[in-house]
Amino acid sequence: MKFSEYPFMRYILFFILGMLFYPYVGALGLAEIIGITTILFVTYSAFLFAQSWRRTYHFKFIFPVLAYSLLINMGVLFTFLRDTTNDPKHLLHQGRIDGYLGVVDDLDQPKPNTFANRILISAVRKDSTYIRATGEVIIYHKLSENLRPGEVVWIQGSPAVIPPPKNPKEFNYHRFLANQQIYHSHFVDNRLERLGKQNHAPIHNWVLQLRANIQDKMDRYILTPHSNQIAKALLLGQNKYLDKEVSEAYITAGTMHVLAVSGLHVGIVYGFFFLFLKPYQLPVRKRILYLSFLIGIIWIYALITGMSPSVLRAATMFTLISLAQMKARSPSIYNSLAFSALILMVFDPYIFYSVGFQLSYVAVFGIVLLQPKISGLWQPTNKISKYFWDITSVGIAAQLATFPISVHYFHVFPTYFMFSNLIAIPGAFLIMTFGIPFMLLSFVEPLGRILGKIVDNLIIGENWVMFSFQDLPAARIEHIHLPPLEMVLVWALVISAYLLAVHNRRKYAYLSLSLFSCLAISNWNAVWKDFRRNEIYIYQVGDEVAVDHFYRGKLYSRLELHSYQDVLYKVLPHRISKGHSQANELRYWEDKDAKSFFLPDGSFLQLDRRGFDIEAPFIKSINHYREGKWLTIGSIDDAEKETAYQIIIE
Repeated sequence: MKFSEYPFMRYILFFILGMLFYPYVGALGLAEIIGITTILFVTYSAFLFAQSWRRTYHFKFIFPVLAYSLLINMGVLFTFLRDTTNDPKHLLHQGRIDGYLGVVDDLDQPKPNTFANRILISAVRKDSTYIRATGEVIIYHKLSENLRPGEVVWIQGSPAVIPPPKNPKEFNYHRFLANQQIYHSHFVDNRLERLGKQNHAPIHNWVLQLRANIQDKMDRYILTPHSNQIAKALLLGQNKYLDKEVSEAYITAGTMHVLAVSGLHVGIVYGFFFLFLKPYQLPVRKRILYLSFLIGIIWIYALITGMSPSVLRAATMFTLISLAQMKARSPSIYNSLAFSALILMVFDPYIFYSVGFQLSYVAVFGIVLLQPKISGLWQPTNKISKYFWDITSVGIAAQLATFPISVHYFHVFPTYFMFSNLIAIPGAFLIMTFGIPFMLLSFVEPLGRILGKIVDNLIIGENWVMFSFQDLPAARIEHIHLPPLEMVLVWALVISAYLLAVHNRRKYAYLSLSLFSCLAISNWNAVWKDFRRNEIYIYQVGDEVAVDHFYRGKLYSRLELHSYQDVLYKVLPHRISKGHSQANELRYWEDKDAKSFFLPDGSFLQLDRRGFDIEAPFIKSINHYREGKWLTIGSIDDAEKETAYQIIIE
């Protein structure tokens, strides 16, 4: 593989650089960005015209510099255009309002005590005046009748800006929704007035209604609770219905990707229709019609399943492949991958920050690059052995490519992924083989009942196998910390090992050894820092106490009446980032008004309703957590409530 042979892979790298650079161009407006883009384009065109006219080829280095600068600037421009906060009518710029008018944009999603939905704002009332506005709000309601897409509603009150996390390394829900251009939420209870209906997005509303109808049929014919949940996830991409025990079983088995509708599922849909006709056997006109029909089916399926990043990637890729097949061509998979990603990011640059998008492309790239080499290590003569070896080699290639990023985000590695995928992937294919006809024919009473029963039993069998992996020893490795630098080093090590296997040159052996040494040094440095650490953290977890003391390579902690979810999302991520998950208990004394902690270094920490006080010989700094950063405060008296604190002791 020569990098120069795949131009779109170069283009996308510089486009992504522009997207990453966008947050740092705050002073530039749309006119300035378009001006810079125009200057770069005109300069590039002028040099190109001059070279062509004179038939000389001087200053060759200028062309790539200008071209890549233009791509970087295009990344900035498209991100600016997609950023809804640049619109002066956006809700963020309206201040406090009395109420707002909007259109329901989704089906109700059940929550523990409420229902959630999304409202597209069209106007707000402020100081008794109606003002046109834009933006999107997630509302939580307790209405007796579900909201339907297209309903026009009036909601009294002012939505709240979704706050950033209060604790270090806590899941950043604010950023997660901001990447979807959502900045507000609102608990409305029953304070909502329906004003009528508006067909604001007919295709979108039709797809949502179709999905709801299919889910109703699943509820009617797939009666086993876990099977019903898996069917909605695997066939429709609706993971929100999964019980925690089901999710944990599939995560432990390393097969959660089967439940996230992705390229595997789109590929199965694509291949399903190839069972009936082979396009290359058809005349040109019929081939174009058949492949056009197939492209339509793929995009309808993508719409029904929610247009997740991995589905968008697969649908775009299969569309490009089908367009090439119309001319009986076989396109480069690397260029197709890069081109499909570029198309998606031009429409929505923020899709790049989706974990699903990152995992999807990295997995496919890893499979395409690494699987042939892994598969070539053994050539079984038996067809059945070859089939299972091909599945295993695909799983190994995907895990080698994706485990750095999945460990970085989720801190978990499934130990038995090679074996579980031997069951999960053929099982998913079998379930979808009957599941697709079920979705198409579930409205025909006898066929729907028969196919639903088959799908139900198939999922029961698959679930039994996936749940059994939880009982195996060391089924998964948990609480792994892989910072961004080490993630890049691991990827570089995988690539250098691949180059060594392909080319067998000494320089790649030295490169692999150097990268491995860098990883080892990074880990030893982390251990040394941990041994020297003397830091106290007071977490913001409701009204109860949560204190961690990292001291000489050990963690001492006190958690008071916190739920498992609070610890999992608000405390544990920070512990993992420091290399700890298990804690020793802090000694403490409690009276009516305060809690006193006796720290292992001899310091004394006291917490009460007003804040905290500490007695320690050498306090280096006291910091509070604001907007994702630790900010130093002058003294304890300057400490604010509703935030986490860090006390560093010499």
